[in-house]
Amino acid sequence: HAEEQKVMAILHQLHDDMCGDWGSTAPPLPYERCDANGTVNGIPLFGGLTNALKLILLGAIGSFEENRCFFVDESNSKLNPEDENGVKHGFLHKYMEPIGLPLDHPIIKRAQDEYRTKTLVWMDSWLEMSARRAYGQYTSIPNLGLIETEGHNLKRNLIRRLWRPLPKFRKSSCDAMANTHHLVAGEYIAFSVRRGDKTEEDYSYTPLEEYVMEAQKHLHRFASFQHNHTVPKIFVATDDCSVMTEFRKMRPDWNFTSECDLEQNAAAAAKDGFSLSDVKDWGEAAEDAHFTKFFKEIYAMTMSRVFIGVSYTNISWWIYFLRSFRHSFIMLDKPAGEPDSYIYDNW
Repeated sequence: HAEEQKVMAILHQLHDDMCGDWGSTAPPLPYERCDANGTVNGIPLFGGLTNALKLILLGAIGSFEENRCFFVDESNSKLNPEDENGVKHGFLHKYMEPIGLPLDHPIIKRAQDEYRTKTLVWMDSWLEMSARRAYGQYTSIPNLGLIETEGHNLKRNLIRRLWRPLPKFRKSSCDAMANTHHLVAGEYIAFSVRRGDKTEEDYSYTPLEEYVMEAQKHLHRFASFQHNHTVPKIFVATDDCSVMTEFRKMRPDWNFTSECDLEQNAAAAAKDGFSLSDVKDWGEAAEDAHFTKFFKEIYAMTMSRVFIGVSYTNISWWIYFLRSFRHSFIMLDKPAGEPDSYIYDNW
């Protein structure tokens, strides 16, 4: 009981931080606090959004550790396709505050003129456990006041200082939780169901029955179930809205809620499964609807008491580090007999 109260207090504080004055609890990183005359790192916007953000976060940590300035290079990103006139308009600035130094910053322009830039490829930030800042790895970044900081704590410390959604997306996400889905931080379970192009990467979809069976193991933790056997609300975040019909057939008495249920998402891109190769065909309105939905899902998943998902999507990685505790984070695709930490200790 004491542990559950502690979790609830953490989640309520997280809600207040993410839905309140974000800057007071997670001030932006000091991107100009770097060696203006040294090597400057270019971090590509690579893959889908949460994969790209993961690699940017890890690249930023490495850059700060080496006291290097850095910028995000969107030039070859599939999230930044050309319009009908062959013009690229950029991606990140549409949804979040700046990450790294802007391309027109004097430090970046001078480094490019003097051939002092280095492109970080994804292997630089992922192949070695030390580069991942995996669990049990320690890093010191003196100019951020971080000395011998454990890897997971390091990423939790910096993730909301780097990922700062624009105010309108913070507001729409918090409004969706409170007024659309009527979610109270810590009083519901979240499912993350990723389909779409993951079969192209040789992953098999986790059967939906496993989500329901896992959720049943945690019902006793909720006051509504303890007092009158009312199952807590289940928030479903998914890129394939057909799963909602399947979940409701399995448990018709359970209260599932999802962004998939909302009429304004009928025009959202990737509602039948996200595929990165399709982004170029979306159009501005469909893209905006997709990422508005996605940000709402990130908020709701982060503040759930129990998260149930799979490791083959970087969404799980991102949610894990937005949350400030390790347990109640269930990976359905972990090897048989292994704990969930078998997966996320390697993140």
